[in-house]
Amino acid sequence: MESGVPLLISDRELLDAFRRGERQAIERVYHAHVGQVTGLLRKGFSFMSGGQQIQFRGYQDDWELECAVQDTFILAFGPAARKAYDGIKPFGPYLLTIARNKVISNLRSDQRELRRRREFSAEPPRESEPTPESVIMRRQMRELVEAFVGGLPGPYREFYQLRYGEELNLMETARRLGVTRMKARIREQKLRKRFLEFLRKRGYSLTGAEALVCLVLAGGGATGGVEWMMAGAELWI
Repeated sequence: MESGVPLLISDRELLDAFRRGERQAIERVYHAHVGQVTGLLRKGFSFMSGGQQIQFRGYQDDWELECAVQDTFILAFGPAARKAYDGIKPFGPYLLTIARNKVISNLRSDQRELRRRREFSAEPPRESEPTPESVIMRRQMRELVEAFVGGLPGPYREFYQLRYGEELNLMETARRLGVTRMKARIREQKLRKRFLEFLRKRGYSLTGAEALVCLVLAGGGATGGVEWMMAGAELWI
């Protein structure tokens, strides 16, 4: 915890070293501020969203708290954030703003995922008599997803099984993998990118949203399976 004149304001050499990303400077700044960040994320805070005041009650689970603290410092110590800090205002409030914004972003992401899962679990539209073309297309998509997952490196295949096969949320997936939520999110983004490239190389064109639906429903957890996806997605070969 800083006392007196804030650390990066009182020591310009340290500020320069911090901006360059030097390890010793990073460590000094981390130890000076980790208590502040941990306190905020444990206690919680309120914020406005959609004209309403929302109360984040803080992380009660020690592992989730540690992940949130780590994610905050990963963001704050990245090249862009280090250069964006002006060295005039105290670093503590700047850092806490990053922590708050990350929490808010995660909460909104969780809400979007919850809505998406509710849509996936709704009764899918059914064709009274599937056409031969739709049956072939559905079978092709199942085979494509199976081939894609089978060819993934171990860490990505494990992520797919947890996230889409067992339908775990991102935080629980991260917990099972022993990584932070941010690292799990990055792995998910890379997985989706791999899937889109996999499909495009085979002559299929999907939007990112359609590809995501395909992965989720092919995982086997959501009602309707791949049939729902194929009923609405526009594919061409």
